[in-house]
Amino acid sequence: MNAINGAAELLLVANNPKYSETGGGHGAKGVDFPRWWAVFRMMELEKANEPDFLLLFESVQDVAELDSAIAPTRAKVYQVKKKDSGTWTWSVLTGTVAPKAPTAKPKKSTKVAASPAKAPTFEKVPDSALGKLHLSLSAFSSMPVEGIFLSNAGCDFPLASGGSAATTMPCSLADLAPDHAQLLADAFASLSPPGSAPPNLTRVKLQKVAIHPDNLTAPAISAALELLNERSPEHASQAKAFVDSLMMQLSPLTRRTDTCLSYSDLVKERGFSRKAFLEALAALETVPDRLALLDIWLKQLQAEGLDFRTITSVRLEAAHAQRDRLIGGTDLSREIDTFCDDWIADHPWTSNLRPFVEAALAALKVKFSELRDNDLMARFVMRAITKCVDQN
Repeated sequence: MNAINGAAELLLVANNPKYSETGGGHGAKGVDFPRWWAVFRMMELEKANEPDFLLLFESVQDVAELDSAIAPTRAKVYQVKKKDSGTWTWSVLTGTVAPKAPTAKPKKSTKVAASPAKAPTFEKVPDSALGKLHLSLSAFSSMPVEGIFLSNAGCDFPLASGGSAATTMPCSLADLAPDHAQLLADAFASLSPPGSAPPNLTRVKLQKVAIHPDNLTAPAISAALELLNERSPEHASQAKAFVDSLMMQLSPLTRRTDTCLSYSDLVKERGFSRKAFLEALAALETVPDRLALLDIWLKQLQAEGLDFRTITSVRLEAAHAQRDRLIGGTDLSREIDTFCDDWIADHPWTSNLRPFVEAALAALKVKFSELRDNDLMARFVMRAITKCVDQN
């Protein structure tokens, strides 16, 4: 299709509030879930070496993924929903009543006249998750688009091949048991004018993602660590800082709902492109490598008389502390960081490094006596290095 027409059609659909998802339910975690998934998704797209991509937020459903920020030719439209427990049920996602499972035929002696089956009703379909996805896809007449319902929980839908979509994902709606697929086809058809083409169930998919609602950051940090180890190993220790910076840039994009006059305005107001992602990645190159700075500090401490065995132990403990920070840290590590920050603010730096570090260690031992000296020293040195970097 014509790329210009693709951008124009996308703008037209995005400016229609009927097709956007705003606010989100389930409180703060429900709002954050699509954002953290989007950070994770960018890592996936970059690792797949996609030549370009653009994620649009709350423009067409929760997230729309385009193959180009300038001239899109295809799109994926996502409903991204978290669930604290259990699986998604048929009625919640479709707005219809699930077909009844066939029952065994009664014996002749107890045979009763079968009551006529009630015709299904579809008044709740437009407001259901899958109904909204179908309507969004139907709004595109030229650009190839597919819809994905994505969640941390599975969908309790029977499959034609046997089993359940709850444990066999991703799958398309066309993969469902015939009676369920037919009911959905009829339900979606009820949303279109008479004479419209039959709904294409193959372009609506169910997908599960391993992101726990109580630990939204871990998959994105893990994906960032893998990408940085591949692209910029010297900055792998900054994986958490990298995803935090991406999250800060994404958050305002999910709160803008004004009508955009052009596609470029839409991209600017609600989009995050591969170009922006690569700029954030390149920004890491300007940040000093903390482990390289650690090597300089330890050499200075050794020159000032700290023994080799202690130097070696501190180096190992510092590596452990960095790994801890990569996965978000713990309450204890954050408490130690705060203590170190306060101590550094209250004590002037000395001309020699060793007296400064040993004075801090003495204070830390009083507060955190359960930890080993070399562990405390490593944590203090790494925090002091961080404060130095942040001040420059």
